[in-house]
Amino acid sequence: MYTEKEKTISYEIFGNPNGKPLFICHGLNSSRLEAKLIESLLSKDDIKVIGIDRAGIGQSSFQKNRTILDFADDIVNIANKLGISKFSIMGTSAGASYVLACAYKIPNRLVSAHIVSGLGPIDENLNNLSKDTKGFISLAKKLPWAVKPIFWLFMGRLSQNEKKSDQFLKNIIQSLDEIDKDIFKDNKLKNLFVTSCREAYKQGANGVAQDALLAYAAPWGFKLEDIEFQNIYFYNGKLDLSIPISMGEMMSNAIVNSKLKIYPNDGHLSILANQMSEIEKDLFTAS
Repeated sequence: MYTEKEKTISYEIFGNPNGKPLFICHGLNSSRLEAKLIESLLSKDDIKVIGIDRAGIGQSSFQKNRTILDFADDIVNIANKLGISKFSIMGTSAGASYVLACAYKIPNRLVSAHIVSGLGPIDENLNNLSKDTKGFISLAKKLPWAVKPIFWLFMGRLSQNEKKSDQFLKNIIQSLDEIDKDIFKDNKLKNLFVTSCREAYKQGANGVAQDALLAYAAPWGFKLEDIEFQNIYFYNGKLDLSIPISMGEMMSNAIVNSKLKIYPNDGHLSILANQMSEIEKDLFTAS
């Protein structure tokens, strides 16, 4: 835990405690425990994987009026506490904006930045999103108070009941391709994923709702074109039904010297399960 005045930020370390540091920015409906899932997929044993709960998620205290850029300060505070001067960072899905916030605000602390199936700025990609996603974005902008009860109804109320874990998982992944759902035939991955998602709702739906509003209905506070850090990697699957590869293409095109890797046979989540050995090669490569 990192505590500052009335603010608590929860983090957890997995893998080699003396290894090269990799911070994880979890996706929507997830938590710091996503870092444990990612660590389980690594083949190398020389990496320290650090997961952080965003505000109101897991064990981190809820904070009103949070911004995406605030998260860069949280990472700096935790890195300083752990005696880490430079580190790599990875974000999945809605964690993309937090990785890029760090690339924009604290480039001097980064070795490399990695975005898997990343959710980009909404306004630039709205036409490429699914009908359901567009509907949610419209609702979030017009009736932001309604987001919390929606997340509670479909996920939160099921999250802490182990007997309803299968329905909880089904609701979270319902919009994904079959190749993504197939990875959960591996019980270890399934249990790690569900555990991370259950932890997101440990305090209720406040934190997840705020996370969703920041992801889908709030400005990032910076422009992609203003990012000067040049060691950024994007990884996207062509079969991703949740986030179109056009988002990865747009973000990569906007950031000078960033790299984009597209996997034709992967979806939103399957990249992690199937391509981690490839992603792993990039993790600590200096620009």
